[in-house]
Amino acid sequence: MVRLGQAALAAALIAGCARVPAGQPAASPAPLFTPTAPPTHAASFTPSAPIPPTSPPVPTVSPTPPPTPDGTITRGPYLQSPTSDSIVIVWETDRPMSGEVIYGRGGAYDHRLVSPGDDRRHEVRLTGLEPGTVYGYWVATSGYPLSEAGSFRTAPLPEDPSFTFVAYGDSRSGHTVHRQIADAILALKPDFSMHTGDLVARGRSSAEWDRFFELEAGLLASVPLFPSPGNHEGNDRRYFDAFVLPGNERWYTFDWGNARLISLQIDAIMPFGKQSEQVQWLEATLAANTQPWLIVLFHVPPYDALPEDTMGDAVRINLVPLFERYGVDLVLSGHNHNYQRSIVNGITYIVTGGAGAELDFIAGPDPDTEAFYNGHHLVHFSVDGSTLTAQAIALDGTIVDEFTLEASNLP
Repeated sequence: MVRLGQAALAAALIAGCARVPAGQPAASPAPLFTPTAPPTHAASFTPSAPIPPTSPPVPTVSPTPPPTPDGTITRGPYLQSPTSDSIVIVWETDRPMSGEVIYGRGGAYDHRLVSPGDDRRHEVRLTGLEPGTVYGYWVATSGYPLSEAGSFRTAPLPEDPSFTFVAYGDSRSGHTVHRQIADAILALKPDFSMHTGDLVARGRSSAEWDRFFELEAGLLASVPLFPSPGNHEGNDRRYFDAFVLPGNERWYTFDWGNARLISLQIDAIMPFGKQSEQVQWLEATLAANTQPWLIVLFHVPPYDALPEDTMGDAVRINLVPLFERYGVDLVLSGHNHNYQRSIVNGITYIVTGGAGAELDFIAGPDPDTEAFYNGHHLVHFSVDGSTLTAQAIALDGTIVDEFTLEASNLP
């Protein structure tokens, strides 16, 4: 992630970004501010007589600086819903302000997109981007930088099937561990991350959401997040207000390279019976898949080594048969505050709920359990064509589990 101070950003703004109407990228660079013309320097010479006292002095000229904004950013900027040719950049300020995103690739910040109207929250969708390409950006108001410079990568196309991502979950109110997890993910520089739910302890608490975004500020500015709601989100509007996700935001799908990823709302609140809208959508989405990799994300796991609960039973009855019928490769869940890996009928099930909440300790594995770890952690995935390699990484950097999968949906 590239970081520049505000003074440097302001200088870059003056140097090379064109003003354009709202929603339109700049066609070519142009200065934002037009300073008074620079002085003309005469050629060097040795005068034979004193310069007349009436000669005008050579003026000193400096560019007019951009105006200092009246407000500041209170949340963000953070990256949402990247595709191969678009991304959404979100931020909030402490008062209504104009907003714009300055962006470009190859070190040239030569495009601007203006957010319509003055508001406290801005959601700017950049379009017409190149697949699998790194862009730099920052957000501004009336030409003045509000944020440091960040960067993002657009999703690659299926013919570019190499990428990385991270899964983690159940951050809740374990703020010290949560910050360590966020810093560790940022150091790994994945293309995107996935949260298995229970982002906060109380979804109805605005203060807890503010704290979540504060702890993840550096991460979310350069790594897009795809979350799945947990029971602690409580189906609260604050979750859906915070994120800009595909589809109806409760259940959605997106492609990255040669993978199709699906997120569900399995949180003890939203119905997921066999005839429910959610499961009908899931089956249609699975049936339509043409990607080699098929990965599903949701909160409550169907398999775990803790005592049984009725929610896990319902997941096994209603969802697992679909996973097996349509060749799902990997299922990511949380809810249990530990790490577990199970293999059932050829599908790998991961529980990653160790991003901050108080730990749940497993005394011993179930028959299907391949590995487990009673500690805080994240899981890092690397896809290279038809091979996926994963590492469960503890807070101290120790690799507590590692495995490799081969895609099951190859042509």
